[in-house]
Amino acid sequence: MPKSYGRNERVAAAIRREMPEILSREIKDPRVRRATVTEVRVSEDLRNATVYISFLTDSKEEIDEAMAGLKSAKGFIRSTLASRLSLRYMPDLVLKYDKLLTDSMHLDALIAKGLGPKD
Repeated sequence: MPKSYGRNERVAAAIRREMPEILSREIKDPRVRRATVTEVRVSEDLRNATVYISFLTDSKEEIDEAMAGLKSAKGFIRSTLASRLSLRYMPDLVLKYDKLLTDSMHLDALIAKGLGPKD
């Protein structure tokens, strides 16, 4: 019977637990301060971890700057995670923008606009 909660899922949960503290307290770049980790997926061989990140803004310029700040700090994030997690091999991090939050805020605004007061 296969494991229902494999090692890759445990590693993903550990990364998801540690990343917010690293983003908010360890990284000094102000562009990265408003980043939120929405999901972490680790490959079966534990070599790659895709970290999905969203922001509480819908400004494309701010999002692009924040992603650039995150990508420049990727090595620091990976080494900090490696020191906190007891893993033989730290997965390579792939940082991706998760636009689900932005899309849902836009959809909520459209719904509110359509359901607003009628003249």
